[in-house]
Amino acid sequence: MTHTKKIVALFTGLVFLLSACERIVELEIPSGESKLVIEGQITSQNEPWSVNLSLSQAYFDQSEMIFVTDAVVTITGSDGTNVILSHTDSGHYESSTAYFCTPGVRYTLSVDYKGKKYTASEEAPLAYPIDTIASYYLPDNNGFIEKGYYVFIQGKEREEQGDYYLFKAYRNDTLKDDFGVYIDSDEFGSVSYLNEKFDINNIAAELSLGKTPRPFPFTVLPNDTIKIEQYAITREYYQYIVDLEAQIGRSGTPFDPPPANPNNNISNGGLGYFSVSHKEVAELIVKK
Repeated sequence: MTHTKKIVALFTGLVFLLSACERIVELEIPSGESKLVIEGQITSQNEPWSVNLSLSQAYFDQSEMIFVTDAVVTITGSDGTNVILSHTDSGHYESSTAYFCTPGVRYTLSVDYKGKKYTASEEAPLAYPIDTIASYYLPDNNGFIEKGYYVFIQGKEREEQGDYYLFKAYRNDTLKDDFGVYIDSDEFGSVSYLNEKFDINNIAAELSLGKTPRPFPFTVLPNDTIKIEQYAITREYYQYIVDLEAQIGRSGTPFDPPPANPNNNISNGGLGYFSVSHKEVAELIVKK
């Protein structure tokens, strides 16, 4: 019993000693200077060209976005194209008329801001259009996949290796991004969103054989209007999206990637990305 009392007394003394040594240390974390953030994408569709400009913020100070409203923004092409973008609202710059980019032509974005010039260049990849957009009903007893109506597309990949895609899906004009960004490459093979190996002309027979196309991961209802936008993008932009999604998905666990800005194509220390892509669109009204 005496030994027990001594151990308890010793443990209590250690706790008191450690708690007495505890103190709060305030660290000053440098915020770093703000950098210009450029986000822009032009496509092969005939539509106004636009770019968004803002300033980066300190890691622990994300209170509100700081928009850039006084930059000079132009996009030029190796074919002689010269387009001026004017500021409209909240850091958004847009051309006064619609334009489209042509695969094989290199386009360069130039942004003059506070005496510094930022540039970025890309060329739209070649790509096939979307051949088919279709819907099907997936019954119950399919593992973790919820039963319901789904929409998928079918298209062809180029024979050359190195196809990269970004998809945007809209249900009744609402962008469906609940599951993050939909990206794809020819490395996905039989589970690609392009479903190249699936027999689109005999969906029922394919499903009966256990062959399911890869749909966009949300259920729809009969009479819904679905629009799918397919962007053929460069490998560099694809990797930028992958890196950006990894940073956005950080959850504070030891398995998170270290905080870092994604690699980009903006010169002079700018952040963000200027993308030139081949865009195709397909629409469908879901039938029962």
